[in-house]
Amino acid sequence: MQTWAWLRRSQAGKMLTPLLSILAALAMGVAAFAIYVVIQKGEQLQVVQRNLQLAESENSDLKSRIETVQQAKARLEEDLTGAQRSFAESQEELANSLQAQETLTRSIEDREREITRLTKDLDQAKSESSKVSSQIGKLQSERDEAKRQVAELERAKNDLEAKLMATDPSTVELDRVLVSGGASGTEAGGGMVMPISATPSAAGQVVVINREYDFVVMNLGKNHGVAVGQEFQIARGNEVLGRVKVEKVYDELSAAAILPDSKKSSIREGDTVRAL
Repeated sequence: MQTWAWLRRSQAGKMLTPLLSILAALAMGVAAFAIYVVIQKGEQLQVVQRNLQLAESENSDLKSRIETVQQAKARLEEDLTGAQRSFAESQEELANSLQAQETLTRSIEDREREITRLTKDLDQAKSESSKVSSQIGKLQSERDEAKRQVAELERAKNDLEAKLMATDPSTVELDRVLVSGGASGTEAGGGMVMPISATPSAAGQVVVINREYDFVVMNLGKNHGVAVGQEFQIARGNEVLGRVKVEKVYDELSAAAILPDSKKSSIREGDTVRAL
């Protein structure tokens, strides 16, 4: 029995030795594989570490870039805010400029209207000044003409008085005759003269004409039958120039007012007078 047992142990030992060898080989293979795996893992770990470092470096660089971008963004936001502020100020200045331009335009239009009005007033003033100058010249001419006529009247009066004094020493200087539309028979001096029927054929001439007071002096008087209130016709040839009404009578002369329907400007000294 012991021998059988020994044999069995001997056989088992023989069988165990190859098994152990296989197990040892397997263990060595596993150890080698493990070492290989560890080496691979180490290499991978190193790669991962390098990648991690590279990622960290890139992350740091990215953070730096992000900070730079954020700073640039902040600057851009500040610039944008400043630009918006400047734009708002520019819009306000533009609105103020437009308002000032409108005010200036209205002021210019008002000035142009004022200039137009002043120009019209100036033209009107020049026209009025020209008219006034013309009127002044006309008045001066009329004054000179009136002075000339007065001088001529004075000479005619003096000549007439000289003639009267030569014909009748009792005759006095002629009074001024005023044109009146009153009743006949009233002298300019205020006395009443009874009308005397004049000879219808009595004819004479105008010896003096006074255009200032619209009267004439005729060379017909009391001695020719002339009476206050009597009317005479003034003519030149066949042309009738008008009518006069006796206002004052002297012996050889009479003063008569020129009636309104006469051609006063056409009457001249030497025109013929005939009783109506």
